[in-house]
Amino acid sequence: MASRGFTDSQIEAFLWIMRTRSATKAAEKMLITQPAISRLIKQLEQRLGFALFDRVNNRLLPTRKGKLFYDEVEKVYAGLTHLKGFADRLKKQVVGQFNIVSMPAFAVNLLPELAIAIDSQFPGLDIGLYSYRSNQIIAEMAAQRFDFAITTDLTEDPRYQSFFYTVPNICLLPETHPLTQKPFIQIADFNGETLIGGEPNEYIRTSISDLFHEAQITPSKTWSVSLSDMASRLVAGGKGLAIINCISAMDIPQGTVAKPFDHLVDYQLQVIIPLEKDMDPLTREINRHLLGAFEQKLCQARERFYP
Repeated sequence: MASRGFTDSQIEAFLWIMRTRSATKAAEKMLITQPAISRLIKQLEQRLGFALFDRVNNRLLPTRKGKLFYDEVEKVYAGLTHLKGFADRLKKQVVGQFNIVSMPAFAVNLLPELAIAIDSQFPGLDIGLYSYRSNQIIAEMAAQRFDFAITTDLTEDPRYQSFFYTVPNICLLPETHPLTQKPFIQIADFNGETLIGGEPNEYIRTSISDLFHEAQITPSKTWSVSLSDMASRLVAGGKGLAIINCISAMDIPQGTVAKPFDHLVDYQLQVIIPLEKDMDPLTREINRHLLGAFEQKLCQARERFYP
């Protein structure tokens, strides 16, 4: 930490005297002699241009400026201690927090499950889970603010790696609804029903609206929600029918029934991770596990609803 002409040893000597209130004890802490401690303090005072201690009856009493200087030095050393710990974690490749983000549709059900999966493999890892709108996720990943992302925005960018997946949707109904008797749900079945869907500007909601328009299907009314979990709870309360992705449908509440469509009503997902050159070995390994866990979950959901 040499700066303005003083050295680490001089600052360390000053710190130990302030902490122990004894030059002798400070010398013991530094494994040097007391005259050496005194010499370091004298050199530091010369460099600073003011006295750090008053010598009273062979005792070193901090001056007002010495106390103020000590407060600042403690702040700096606290930062240096943090940096040392950070460097140690960097050396061991367990640095900081691994941040995962998805659009709201997967935030409640899928993200916690993915986090649990990687925590079992990397128990010392700090994990952050976040929910952003799909178009926000693209910008955040391009700026390298997250380590793993799931979005319906299919925008590709040379600043990150993209993996694309097709995710089928299912129809979620109240368990007492007559349509639960059908093996498959058709788009025409939504005519005159209350549709519980995503936010109006979402890609999934727009795609479903296009399907309804082409088939000339008109729901009696439409409720807009941000989360699949919201849709599921509204369906359980008998408020309408919902179209949700098959992954979220793996964890539906009591009082609901999930039914496949007679033809696939699906959409595309993009999973984004940093470029290879921007990942340290640990991040690369974690993302490998996350991709595997996500693909396994998607495969299970497909087999359950569209065997």
